[in-house]
Amino acid sequence: MSNRLRNLADRYEIPYMVDIYPHYSSDGSALMKAGADLPVALIGPGVDASHNYERTHLDALAATTRWVLAYLLDNSD
Repeated sequence: MSNRLRNLADRYEIPYMVDIYPHYSSDGSALMKAGADLPVALIGPGVDASHNYERTHLDALAATTRWVLAYLLDNSD
């Protein structure tokens, strides 16, 4: 799933950064721990700070929106 998302971003020239949070858990990881066999990946706008006062910028929101739309509308796979 992550590779597909990165390929879409490259194809549609959507800026992105890969980040890894080794101690972070998500609904997707809980789903996999429960035994689901589904592809899971997380995307979203970059933020400064967490769980207190989060800040982002319009470019990050626009890129995330374009990325979601590319995923939903692209049928090249």
